[in-house]
Amino acid sequence: MTNGPLAGKILLFSLPLIASGMLQLLFNAADVIVVGRFVGSDALAAVSSNTSLINLIINLFVGLSVGAGVTVSFYKGAKDDRGVSEAVHTSVALSVVCGIGAMVIGLCVSKLALTLMNVPAKIFPWNSRADVL
Repeated sequence: MTNGPLAGKILLFSLPLIASGMLQLLFNAADVIVVGRFVGSDALAAVSSNTSLINLIINLFVGLSVGAGVTVSFYKGAKDDRGVSEAVHTSVALSVVCGIGAMVIGLCVSKLALTLMNVPAKIFPWNSRADVL
């Protein structure tokens, strides 16, 4: 990345991020198509009401993974194999802990979040765990 023209290298570096964003959009589109065609309008509203919240969480974790990649790249560039190993293991452990934490927080605040987003109350039963609390 430090030698030669940067445009091609930056594009190559960003391709996985672009691909993951496109796959996420296709996943959401498939949800909307299947639910809209086979279940009904209330279920479609529930899927649509969750999309922005889910994208927020996914983008948070994508940002954390980019940061972990920078740390691993730093150690790899310094030829510090022990640092690479520690950074990888730390990022995997952090991912597991943050994933469990996001699940617990999501279960605890899902109803509040949907209420703050002005989701109609009749849609709550269609949101899988909004009625837990």
